[in-house]
Amino acid sequence: MTQRERYVAIFRGEEVDRIPYMFGGPRASTFAAWRKQGLSAEQYRSWGTFTGADGAMGIGKFFGGPWPGREEEVVEERDNKRIWRDAWGALRVDAIDQPTEGFATRRYLEYPVKTRADWEALKEHFDPHTPARTEPLAAHQVPRSINPDAYRHHPAGGTHWKDLVERTKTTDVPVRSGFPGPYWAIRDFCGMEGLSLLFYDDPSLVHEMFEYWTWFIMEIFDEPMRAMDVDAFTISEDMAYKKQAMMSPPLMREFLLPRYRELYTFFKERGLKSLVMDSDGYNNQILDVLYPEALDGIEPIEIAAGNDPEEMLRKYPGLFIHGGVDKRELAKSRERLRAEVAQRYWTAREFGTFIPHTDHGVPPDIPLRNFLYYTELAHGFCNGEDLDRYEPPCELEKQLGPIEEMFDHRSAIARAYGEEE
Repeated sequence: MTQRERYVAIFRGEEVDRIPYMFGGPRASTFAAWRKQGLSAEQYRSWGTFTGADGAMGIGKFFGGPWPGREEEVVEERDNKRIWRDAWGALRVDAIDQPTEGFATRRYLEYPVKTRADWEALKEHFDPHTPARTEPLAAHQVPRSINPDAYRHHPAGGTHWKDLVERTKTTDVPVRSGFPGPYWAIRDFCGMEGLSLLFYDDPSLVHEMFEYWTWFIMEIFDEPMRAMDVDAFTISEDMAYKKQAMMSPPLMREFLLPRYRELYTFFKERGLKSLVMDSDGYNNQILDVLYPEALDGIEPIEIAAGNDPEEMLRKYPGLFIHGGVDKRELAKSRERLRAEVAQRYWTAREFGTFIPHTDHGVPPDIPLRNFLYYTELAHGFCNGEDLDRYEPPCELEKQLGPIEEMFDHRSAIARAYGEEE
């Protein structure tokens, strides 16, 4: 089977020759830490090849932020903290000097939408037909930014979707894309607390904002989805935390379900094979409302939030999930790591619609050697090796350089916020 055939068969619940090689994505800060643990520049550049991960392709550049963005403004700088207003109009605090690249330190003090007038003003920056949303831009075309991380920042470069149409029809790897969903987007405008209050204080405004964003998504992706062959589309929401969703089930049924019905119909009519939600936190309340009517799957199945892949697959037959390997266990002993990974691959073999990998982005407190042991172990399990007895050869670890320094999250946080340990 090709990688694409295998991936599609998994979410359809069909038999495959092996489970896809998916392990999870290390963060920029993680790679920065691992470079000090013996990872060479070449191994970093060719990470997917080095670890033997299966590939995938996207469908081009799609930008969901304000365009043009608002002018950024520094309000105050003190010690290593900067208070500033970003291109969205949000007031936030960031570390000026980051301990490593990609070490997220942002904290929000104020969000741009509190009233209907705020929404009307911000909406002018969210025209779905603005060419810059899909066209590659040169660096000089993108306003300079003091944003210390990539989140919410317009990227230069990229590929126009029209240049990828034929490749999506002939490639042997899965074709995937994604975009922020209604909850994610409107929370970015209002903040979680502000949006939670608006559900009760001004529900008509929330309906309007959710409906606008649903239309915004469909306007951006209408032509691309008609032209391309796309296997999976992920709607990012991050709308849950430990044991609970950020919207109650009644609120989801009123505000979210009608929009997901629209989106599900929209994408399926344009040939999409699988619509998946990306939500950190506890997923069951979300699935109770949206599955199977308006979703095919969900990820990344965070174990710390109370998710159990086996329980979910029993409760929601046919659900496609990926993730579900507790990242916390990968930072511990190899015995605990191995037990965690074996448990998840047992579930994947038993139910068939589950691709195990880390249950979120790979954080820098996971030692590089542990993670490479995990990837080799996962390779064996994907290929059908015995879950109780198989031990990987640890060939990747032998290719590393010496360890200069192990990552210490306490000192990194102290440096980021200009505090003495």
